[in-house]
Amino acid sequence: MQLTLLRHIQTLAPEGTCYGQSEPELPPDHELQHRQLARALDGETFHAIYSSPLQRCALLAGTIAGPRPVTYDDRLKELDFGSWEGLPWSEIEQRPEAAPFFADWVHTPPPGGEPFIDLIGRVGRFLAEIGKRHRGHRLLVVSHSGPIRAILGLAERLPPEDFFKRSLPFGHISRINL
Repeated sequence: MQLTLLRHIQTLAPEGTCYGQSEPELPPDHELQHRQLARALDGETFHAIYSSPLQRCALLAGTIAGPRPVTYDDRLKELDFGSWEGLPWSEIEQRPEAAPFFADWVHTPPPGGEPFIDLIGRVGRFLAEIGKRHRGHRLLVVSHSGPIRAILGLAERLPPEDFFKRSLPFGHISRINL
């Protein structure tokens, strides 16, 4: 199975804002940016298209898919940052409850959120399921930084602490064979 992984475009959330499963606004030219990314994938045929249901991914996947169906899967959502959603990271870093998270962000959830290890688990279950369903197929997955890093890290058998050592800019396209 060949996966093409596409990260959504940059939102209007101010730089340094913590947002995972919240829905920051998209830029006014998001449709143009989505069409540009769709053109970057022109000529590629996908047996199926999967996407996070969050707007910043769903709209992009819909633009690429055109009349073809998109399967929206909650397992492709970004990490749930709980009560930190929408706050500046600079403010979060000053909070006493942040120390345990920053000491072990893989296993410790933000307040009211989920630990990264749970995200890895849900992404791993997604990969196992599509691996059985789509053996030998080419798939497009439109998602967020966290899930895409988890897919790549699991494929490369990296320790979770190393998943964030790679650059993954907005609109980035990665390809892997599983």
